[in-house]
Amino acid sequence: MAARIVVIDNDAGIREFLAFGLKDEGYQVSTYAYAAINLAALDQLMPDLIILDFNVRDGGIGWELLQLLKMDDTTANIAILITTTLVDVSAELRDYLFTRFIRVVDKPFDLDIFLPLVKKTLELAGQAGTLFSSDRRLPILVVEDTEDLRETLTTILRLEGYPVVTADNGLLALDAVSRADYCLILLDIAMPVMDGFEFLAAYDQQLRPHTPVIITSGEPDSVVKALPSFVIGVLRKPYGISNLLALVKKYAQPV
Repeated sequence: MAARIVVIDNDAGIREFLAFGLKDEGYQVSTYAYAAINLAALDQLMPDLIILDFNVRDGGIGWELLQLLKMDDTTANIAILITTTLVDVSAELRDYLFTRFIRVVDKPFDLDIFLPLVKKTLELAGQAGTLFSSDRRLPILVVEDTEDLRETLTTILRLEGYPVVTADNGLLALDAVSRADYCLILLDIAMPVMDGFEFLAAYDQQLRPHTPVIITSGEPDSVVKALPSFVIGVLRKPYGISNLLALVKKYAQPV
């Protein structure tokens, strides 16, 4: 059966160009502008490869979709080829994406070079069975300024088998995520030095893929709003430990 490829690009000319070349190689190809596709539709399509455009004029929509794809268990193992006109994709970020089997291809590109890369990526996907490293076994970062609660959360999570790293303010958390990878961040909002909202704003500016964040907050609903796409849940204080563990289980795996 021919491999299924989805091309997501706001440029209709590029979509047509890629579809022609890929179909000529025998692949099943569907093409979409960003406004015409979403995570639920990709769950249904389940392509073998997604060719995803990152464009400096699109306000980061490509990064947001990539993060959603990687956070979702159904789509996390789909191979990704990023095509981009961005000039500020650093060597460090490219290396990081490469370890997740996400390739970055600069535009404009030659189909004679691009098509063999598509074939090689699909071959690696078939051989590996899974494209992404097991991020679920990475530590959980607990960001909480109340010492008793921080220690309680750490104890419970470690008893459940999860590795845990802690920080007591947003600035220390920002330093932690710049130095290491985590499978999940539990983030308090009201903290000294740098609060949770300030952390989210600074973290959102980082180009590398973001770790899913669960906010733990006693703030009213009107305060917790306009959150980045990598915030996947809000737990109201006081919250039940069973509710916390049910959410954690979706994004972390005991060692």
